[in-house]
Amino acid sequence: MTTTTNTAAELRELANLNLRHELIEKAINERLVALRFGKGVQLQELGAALGKSESQMSRILKTLEKSKSVLVTTDKPVAATAMELVRQAQRGEISHEEFVELLKHWNYDPQYKTQGEADDWEVVDNSFDAVYHAYVGLDLLSDEEYEEIESAAA
Repeated sequence: MTTTTNTAAELRELANLNLRHELIEKAINERLVALRFGKGVQLQELGAALGKSESQMSRILKTLEKSKSVLVTTDKPVAATAMELVRQAQRGEISHEEFVELLKHWNYDPQYKTQGEADDWEVVDNSFDAVYHAYVGLDLLSDEEYEEIESAAA
C-alpha cells in the first residue's frame, strides 16, 4: 500500500513538473519573439543566451512565426506572463485602461498547487494568481475591475 501512495505522489509531481516545463517553454518562446521582433536583438545574441547557434535560432524563430502560437508585435513590449503584465502596469509602462483590457482577454494558465508546506507561497505567474496579486497586493484594480476580469476569465 505504501508503494501505491508513493507512486501516486510521484505521478502527481511528474505531472506538475511537466506543466512547469510547458509554461517555461512558452515563456522562453514569447521572450524570444519579444526580444527579436520587439527590440531587434540579433540572432547571435539570442543564441548565446540559450547556447544555440545563429542558424538554430533562425529556425526556431521561423517555426514560432509559422505556428502562430506566439503573438508577433513590434509596437509595445510583450508580456510573457500575466505577472509580467502586472509588473509593467506597476512600473507605468502601459496605461491602466490597456492593463485592464489585456487582463480581461488574457489566456490564463491553470492554477496548480503542490501538496506541501509551501502551498501558500506558490504562485503560477501566468495564472489568475497575477490578477489577484494586482488587486489585493498592489491595489492596481478596483473592486469593479477585478469582478469584470474575473467574470471574463471564467
